[in-house]
Amino acid sequence: MASKVRMLRKPVSLFLLLMISVFSLSGEEGIGDFYIEPRLRTWGLDVDFCLRLNNGLIESRDTILRLTLGGIVGGFGYYRDENDLYTDSRDLDYTFTRIDAKWGFGIEQGILWNNKTDKNLLSILLGYRAMRGWKFNMFNQNSILFDSIRPDKDGVLYNTFIASVIVDNTLFNRETGLRSGFHSELSAEIGPEWFFNDIIGIADFTRLFMNVKSFHPLYETKQQGRPITAIYLANSLGIDYVFGDNIPLPVRQTFGVQRATDGSGGRVRGFESGRFDGEVKVIGNFDIRFKMPRIKSQNGTEVLRPGFLAFFDVCYFDKLAGYNDNGLGVLMSTGFSLFSELFSFGTGVLTIGFPVIGERIDKSPVTIRLDYGLRF
Repeated sequence: MASKVRMLRKPVSLFLLLMISVFSLSGEEGIGDFYIEPRLRTWGLDVDFCLRLNNGLIESRDTILRLTLGGIVGGFGYYRDENDLYTDSRDLDYTFTRIDAKWGFGIEQGILWNNKTDKNLLSILLGYRAMRGWKFNMFNQNSILFDSIRPDKDGVLYNTFIASVIVDNTLFNRETGLRSGFHSELSAEIGPEWFFNDIIGIADFTRLFMNVKSFHPLYETKQQGRPITAIYLANSLGIDYVFGDNIPLPVRQTFGVQRATDGSGGRVRGFESGRFDGEVKVIGNFDIRFKMPRIKSQNGTEVLRPGFLAFFDVCYFDKLAGYNDNGLGVLMSTGFSLFSELFSFGTGVLTIGFPVIGERIDKSPVTIRLDYGLRF
């Protein structure tokens, strides 16, 4: 195992050094425009270090190099028994603590340009991504995970290749908070065992993902003193299919490739995050969002942009071993959220959800969740 670790470290370290060198030279030699995209998460942070090349591979299209670093620590749930079959017994302890560190690099190449948004309309993204997860008993938990047969029950390291086609025709009005347009993603993530994925735990999987998001304006005003500056519909519909001999828990419990979020549980607001982790997930989220005026500091810096929304979520999942006779089911929930953008870095959210089809393990008809980031 030690030899495999050394083999993996060399190419990754060399590429990271190359990327850092390119970024450091960008300001001195005019290679391109350097910028940072931070994304706060609940108990974590992801940062993209981006370099938009002055002389891209295709004229009048953006070529962007990305170096991604991130980490998170938090409580998670494993809703299966010791044989890795779904269970919702109230007598079991599902919770455990995990620390994740991830890194990656890639290139985005524009194919078509959008004069309206002044960015790539159609892009191809190619990249490498790795994730190291440590599972440990921080709070003397008695999680069923630690007694399971999973090869990644004590931690995992996996490396993947990623390829995506992105269509981005979204507009965001910073003054009013209105979002409009649509965004679609077609992605594949491949993590074969031979790609150094048997060093810590075992990973051997392929994920296919397709998603379409649309934003439909209903109201917008720039007049001072109005309690609401923008109202719009926000819709997301996607399908996530993951298969393979060894699917890591962080993959099975999430939804998406480029910007993975909670899976069926969590993405369908009102249910436990990490639950209903079938290999097939079809999820629809439908919001009506209300944006309020920005709150600024004395020097004019935007501090908060509050708002609220009402939502309706639905999910079909399949290939969930141990869940009824067929391994498939349907979830549905509704509710509302209070949220606020914080210093333009992200959004804090308080959500009150009501399960409509399906129920929580604790049988509660309502759940309150405080986290960071809208579902989409």
